This record gives sequence, structure tokens and C-alpha cells, in this order.
Amino acid sequence: MRHSLTLCIAAGLASLTSGSILIASPSTARAERAAADQAKLDKALAGKTAGKPVNCIPLNRVNGTTYIGDSTILYRVNAKLTYRNDPVGGCPGLRNGAGLVTRTPSTRLCSGDIATVRDFVTGIETGACSMAEFVPYRN
Repeated sequence: MRHSLTLCIAAGLASLTSGSILIASPSTARAERAAADQAKLDKALAGKTAGKPVNCIPLNRVNGTTYIGDSTILYRVNAKLTYRNDPVGGCPGLRNGAGLVTRTPSTRLCSGDIATVRDFVTGIETGACSMAEFVPYRN
């Protein structure tokens, strides 16, 4: 087993020196994802101005949710109002096509509420995150 691993590594190194394989470093891949996420966020909030953060938003007024990477959630109310939430510590797993499940006793989603990350294809819960304050962005 060790011998075959050494051969694979040696073959990979030989390919690298011949210029036929290009491997991005993990830090380069992270930087590219961060730049793509920032571009998506900039586009989603273009023309809008941030307002004073609020603790809760009415869920019955939310018309759409957008996940930007695993650190930002946008709750669209209408063309003129979007709430931004950056969960405390991010919300790992959202980047991989999962969604959020929230359980709240009221019709509002509030800072401190816990959202579960779920893969809706498999039904598996892959993590959870705590909502932060909601920043309104208006046209």
C-alpha cells in the first residue's frame, strides 16, 4: 500500500514538472470562493442602502431566500427591501446546496434563533447556526 502511494505521488510530481497538471492551492481556492461570494453579494444588494439592524423579521413577508456561501443569508421581502443576516460563526454546509430549517414559536425569525442546515435531497441535517441581527437594505 505504501509503495503504490509513493508511485502515485512520484507520478504526480513528474506531471507537475512537465507542466501538464495545474493544481490550485487550498488558499487560492478559498480566495476565489470568497471573491465569487462577494461578487454575488454585491450584485444582490446593488443600489440598496443598509439601514439600522433589527432583531426580528416577519417570516410571512419573506418572498425568497438566497444563500451567499456559508456565511450570509438574504431574505427578500420585495424589490425594495432585503434583509441580510450573517449568522454567528457562519452557517457551514449552505455552500453545498443545502437549505435552512427554522423552528420558531412565532411568525418572526429573530437573532439568536437556531437554524438547522439540511440537505433536502438526502434529508440529512449537516449542522446548525445561530441567527444574528437582520440588516435591512432598501432602494
